[in-house]
Amino acid sequence: MIIEFKKDKRLEPAMGNSYFDEIVCACEYRGIVRDALKRFKFYNKPAYFRAFTMLLLQRIREVADLGEIDIIVSVPLHPIRKRRRGYNQSYLISKALSKALGIKEQSRSFVRVRNTRSQSLLKRHERLTNMEGAFKVKHILSMKDKTILLVDDILTTGTTLNECSKVLKQAGAKKIIAAVIASGRRF
Repeated sequence: MIIEFKKDKRLEPAMGNSYFDEIVCACEYRGIVRDALKRFKFYNKPAYFRAFTMLLLQRIREVADLGEIDIIVSVPLHPIRKRRRGYNQSYLISKALSKALGIKEQSRSFVRVRNTRSQSLLKRHERLTNMEGAFKVKHILSMKDKTILLVDDILTTGTTLNECSKVLKQAGAKKIIAAVIASGRRF
């Protein structure tokens, strides 16, 4: 099996009309990566975070200016979904990235306040409205004037990352660099 890594040695600009400014993506969402991400997220394989963290860490070190990143934040899960799954896969990765990069992890300041339907089960037009009003910054001062590395596992339509970025910017974040393990999009 071959893992398709992103080959470009620079940060990707954000997609049109995005609230996040740049994106770091380690792999294409297909084959072995897609299968492993599904097991990680839906089949109780939290230990997979180690391998995914290493992939994303390598990519971040290749393309990002680490000196500009002030804090790391993961896409939050609603407490009901977190209890059901047992863990937030994005938080496991952001915590490990924080430790490896020596950058403060601030995910506890950012919460999901609405229990949305799973994006993976929705059509594109449904995904666009599903996330509206789902997130809230608990401690605005922790985000003000910060460059934030926003961590998620998969980018499909970009709706989740975009909504998170919008809320973080409304709280005063200066810049958002989204970081994902994989995407089906070609940048």
